[in-house]
Amino acid sequence: MNLENKNILIIGGATGMGFATAELADKLGGKVFIAGHNNEKNKIALSKLSNSAESRFVNVVDSESIDKLFSSLQQIDHIFVTAAPGGTGDFIDASLEIKNTYIYGKFWSLFMITKAAVKQISLSGSITFITGGFTENPTKGTVLVSAAFHAVEGFAKAMTIEMAPIRFNVIRPGFIDSGFWDFMKKKEREILFKENKGKIAVNRLGTSEDIAKMAISIMTNSFVNGQIIEVNGGKLPEKTV
Repeated sequence: MNLENKNILIIGGATGMGFATAELADKLGGKVFIAGHNNEKNKIALSKLSNSAESRFVNVVDSESIDKLFSSLQQIDHIFVTAAPGGTGDFIDASLEIKNTYIYGKFWSLFMITKAAVKQISLSGSITFITGGFTENPTKGTVLVSAAFHAVEGFAKAMTIEMAPIRFNVIRPGFIDSGFWDFMKKKEREILFKENKGKIAVNRLGTSEDIAKMAISIMTNSFVNGQIIEVNGGKLPEKTV
């Protein structure tokens, strides 16, 4: 895989799956731009990349901030969006103000980003989104998360037609051991990890690097388009009594 002379924008690129992808793209010779709303995290991430990498501030739920991001860039070849801000996934207590919901934070932010991106991205380029397992396997309290993920996946498939030949794809991760779970107490996290590891065929949790490898594969394979790609290690059948 080679990304020399390619400009790669990773929104949410300072941490987790986004940073792992930025790091790999950087190693493969790409010109990497990481964008996020926390300038301190952007600065730390940038210090771990080559001198060619750059960072940008962006608030992905603010259309003016998104426009400012893209106005600071010239042509982009590939975009990977991992940012998913704001809102809860439950139904009963969900706000009727759309801007306070996960659907707005996840789906509408991608809509606004894509609206700006297609004006500058290379016609041979790609845009890749992230969803998750709640698309197919929702649990109690994840109604809005599941709905948002379905919206993102449907949007990507439709955009392959709407904006052809620009490529649109979605990575649907399984259980990933990333910084996402750091809010939990150590013991609770260990129990959660053990439970989920037992459900995965490869007998390990996923890593941010696993997602990064898939993201880069999508960027470098120009025949991957309109796909929802699961990266979940394979699922073992549920145990029955």
